[in-house]
Amino acid sequence: MAGWPSPIAVTGPLGFVAAHLLPRLDHAGTQVLAVVRPGSDAQALGRFGGVEIRRGDLSDPASLGGCFEGAAAVIHLAGLALVPAMLPTIVASGVSRGVFVSSAGVHTRLVSSGAAAKRAGEKALADSTLDYTILRPSMIYGTPRDRNMVRLLRWIERWGVVPAPLGGITPQQPVHVEDLVQAILASLVRPEAARKSYDVGGPTAIDLREVVRAAAGALGRRAYVLPLPLRPAHLAAITAKRLRMPFPVSPEQVLRLAESKAVDITPATRDLGFSPRTFAEGIAAEVAMLRGGPYPGQ
Repeated sequence: MAGWPSPIAVTGPLGFVAAHLLPRLDHAGTQVLAVVRPGSDAQALGRFGGVEIRRGDLSDPASLGGCFEGAAAVIHLAGLALVPAMLPTIVASGVSRGVFVSSAGVHTRLVSSGAAAKRAGEKALADSTLDYTILRPSMIYGTPRDRNMVRLLRWIERWGVVPAPLGGITPQQPVHVEDLVQAILASLVRPEAARKSYDVGGPTAIDLREVVRAAAGALGRRAYVLPLPLRPAHLAAITAKRLRMPFPVSPEQVLRLAESKAVDITPATRDLGFSPRTFAEGIAAEVAMLRGGPYPGQ
């Protein structure tokens, strides 16, 4: 894709999504201003010739002087909760375009401090003069560095039985990290994406039972979903956390598993050319990596 603005300031440059974004920008010869927290080890960024490291704490506006100076655009991967603190510095630096990765979790009906903080970040953008695009990915997966499916895969390999609230009937729509990166890059150059928000997920929603079946199939195994009533499942997750015992999801995630995570990707398909791979394709590739294949960011 041609025509990306340059330089691009990238926050969260040491994270999972950045490990797939930065090689794309580097290959295109795009200059990157990597905003790194003071004291963080940024040696891994040295392999990218076009990366300039700038130090600043996104939660402390006083530390951000110069972090965004000269940037034509910003890609924010470090969490929407940080936006209210950092946004004035971005605007004052003359940045006119930004892509901000939020989460489909903002749609939850549960009381969640994390979701509330992301909503506050989105509102700050809506109230600003910046030409922003907000992307709300569903569960991100794709390599052994993800924090979602890799745990499920390892659980299936070890136990073969996956406890699931309500029997795993609620819709899920995981998005592959490479497909998310493609949406980020498209957002930078599509005028119609300015000052809009998009949900991004897989091509269709599938229930948790199908997620488990596809993951097990990619492993060459069979797995069984153990239906659990919601309240006991939540209590089991709380108990496991207190006792530091293995459990596939956190207590909050148990409650979220009872909510539909289906998203409407039609606007992203229309405006960004978003065309995600199927979960079966993505999880098979992740299993291949787990079994010894290379992956970006290794």
